[in-house]
Amino acid sequence: MRPTPSTLFAVVLVALGLPSLATAGTYEHQRQGWLIGLGLGGGAAQVTTDAGNSDREGGFCGSLRVGYAFRPDLSLELNSNTWIKEEGGSTLSFSVGAVSLNYYPGASGLVLRGGVGVGSVDLTTSIGSTTISASESGLGLTAGAGYEIRVTRRFAIGPQVDYSWTHQQDFDTNHIMGTLGLNWYFIPR
Repeated sequence: MRPTPSTLFAVVLVALGLPSLATAGTYEHQRQGWLIGLGLGGGAAQVTTDAGNSDREGGFCGSLRVGYAFRPDLSLELNSNTWIKEEGGSTLSFSVGAVSLNYYPGASGLVLRGGVGVGSVDLTTSIGSTTISASESGLGLTAGAGYEIRVTRRFAIGPQVDYSWTHQQDFDTNHIMGTLGLNWYFIPR
């Protein structure tokens, strides 16, 4: 059995973080200034039409966040969540790009977020030597929660769960993601 690129990437991330995990949790949860977050994992997606709901399908998920913590308990971010499934020469993806507000209650590692933006559905399929692509965009909403464990003063790692919903002209989509979040805080010294 040959490892996939995403499996190799996850192993490298864990290996790089192992030396720092021994001191994890010994740093305060400070949030001020710029931040970047990346999440990788899996999830399930579904399509809803007037005829009903499709079965949930599993796939690869990823998230990217860039923002600014303007208070220790609040940050404003540009947030992107994507679910992707490849099967039989076709690739289907559901994405939401949103402006999100993150709330960090208390001095713990808990984070709650919600946002509104644009959702898109993309389908690419190959038939022989011909590739056909279709895309549709509409309203996108996202909500999530996570827990950060500080590994260093400026880096945290932890589980995240996000839910994203899109409304297209003739259908809606939703996807639930479980990811491992990697978050960097550019805190002034």
